[in-house]
Amino acid sequence: MERPSHRNSSTLRQVAGICGGLLLWVSLVGATQSDGASELMKKADGLRTYDFVQFTSILGAVESRRDSLTPEQREFLRFLEGWKSAYEGDEETALARLTSLMDDSKNPTLRLRAGATAVNVLNYEKRYEEAYTRLGSVLDLLPQVSDGEAREQAMLNASDLYWGVGQYDLSLSYAQLVIDANWAGHGYCKGWQEKVQALYDSGRVKSVGPEMQAAVDSCVKVGEVNYANAIRVRAARLDIRQNMADEAIALLKPHYEEFKASRNPWLLAICDATLADAYRRKGLPALAQQYALNVTGSPVHVEYGEASVTAYQVLYELAKERGDFKAALDYHEQYAAADKAYLSDLTARHLAYQLVNHENISNKLQVDALNKENHVLQLQHELSSKEMETSRLYIALLTMTVVFIGLWAYRTKRSQLHFQTLSQMDGLTGICNRPHFIAQAEKALEAGRRSGASHCMILFDLDHFKSINDRYGHATGDFVLKRTVSACKIHLEKGEIFGRFGGEEFAILLPSCGAYEGRERAEQLRVTIASITAYHGTTKATVSASFGIATTNMSGHGLGQLLAHADTALYEAKRAGRNRVVVHGDQTAELTPLNILTGAEEFQPQLSGRTSTG
Repeated sequence: MERPSHRNSSTLRQVAGICGGLLLWVSLVGATQSDGASELMKKADGLRTYDFVQFTSILGAVESRRDSLTPEQREFLRFLEGWKSAYEGDEETALARLTSLMDDSKNPTLRLRAGATAVNVLNYEKRYEEAYTRLGSVLDLLPQVSDGEAREQAMLNASDLYWGVGQYDLSLSYAQLVIDANWAGHGYCKGWQEKVQALYDSGRVKSVGPEMQAAVDSCVKVGEVNYANAIRVRAARLDIRQNMADEAIALLKPHYEEFKASRNPWLLAICDATLADAYRRKGLPALAQQYALNVTGSPVHVEYGEASVTAYQVLYELAKERGDFKAALDYHEQYAAADKAYLSDLTARHLAYQLVNHENISNKLQVDALNKENHVLQLQHELSSKEMETSRLYIALLTMTVVFIGLWAYRTKRSQLHFQTLSQMDGLTGICNRPHFIAQAEKALEAGRRSGASHCMILFDLDHFKSINDRYGHATGDFVLKRTVSACKIHLEKGEIFGRFGGEEFAILLPSCGAYEGRERAEQLRVTIASITAYHGTTKATVSASFGIATTNMSGHGLGQLLAHADTALYEAKRAGRNRVVVHGDQTAELTPLNILTGAEEFQPQLSGRTSTG
């Protein structure tokens, strides 16, 4: 079920009050047939996502006749009432009605629909652990249900939740099931919307193809405008990835009024953020700022996640380009806060999924262990008449059970530690990823603040790295990133935090380090990076990097301020010609860069993971 916004529900209820009398009379006239209540509820069910006013009026007509309804009709009425409570923002009442219906009803189709709706509400409320737990119960009901609408709703929920935790293969499999079933002619559209977002976020599509346009056309044909526009946003972001800002704007701008009329604030926010990014890349700062402020000006913009991150990043870049560094610093701090909140929400989703997944595995292992233990007890009872032989067999079997449980506990612990490590390390280079670096840096800065020690933040960025990817290929780019990390780690000591911020940008926090020592360390790293040479056949590519430094003596121990000042210094190093070191607040700190050295290390292209081309 597409979760409707409840923010306009007050206005809707007022309109419903004005029109309710007439609609109620019309509904009651239609109920004079032998099964009038069932027909009314069926009609209300078909209208609930399209005409909430008429849905409410028809539901009121049925509720006035509750005492005359059959038990099956009352259960269906409870489902519609639960959906209405969710639409109006009363999540607790909605969940109480839906979960009790799923647990009590003997109708598997109604249980499936109630469970799928409850999963959607839990996901919207960010109660992720409960959502994934309930999703498992919903999917268990699928083999018992033949109703196309109910199956489509459950599979769309599964595709969306698995997409949210990066389980793209699972997400794509459920989306394809919806496409293949194509219930009521809408499945192709809705399934492709889920499929597009999984393909986009997994990096499996690089450009807009005919299948994506066919999906949009199918949504328009059946009147699913919101689904069509959600696909258009993903297509526009693919165009931006390919530096085709004009195509992205041409894709979204003609449908902007449809986004505004959707009453879906998240969909409008992601559209505004995408247009802001496209206009900035096109060199139209006024329009870029207008659309970015549409996002950040919303009183609930923190709920928009990725859209807020993009909007603040656009405002930050615009402020830097016009030289308003005070505004740039303010926007960078808000960008960092939005990015942290977005990453925290992603982390919460992943942890909830892993916890539920581990709990399911643990429960299965416990059931297996209990079955084995019951088998041991049964053998003990059957062989109780035997003397020494029986005792020895019992002891042996009991020992095996204890060993099995011990091995299970050991393997579970190892699995938990493995997932924890994966969530903290960058998959390509093996150093801290951005969230883990931020967490470690905040702890180190807090310790430095208490002790009064000076810390140094170094941000560096590989120069013209996109040209290496474009000219020599992503395999060469991956080699350069891994070689850069290996070369830098030689010069880092224990306790110094090294992380990859994304693409070709890296950060290092040096505890107990002042500006002079930080400058020397950065210059040492710059010379080391300049000695890297990547060979592609007979062609070689040289590498250089620009460094920005900020210290707690000048910037304080707040991580946001320290990163913003280091980023400003890095920007100055880029502007001054690249391949150099700049210290924030020190106009004399720029060092003359050394000539880039050539190395003898050969590079043999290999298959590798995704590499940023920035």
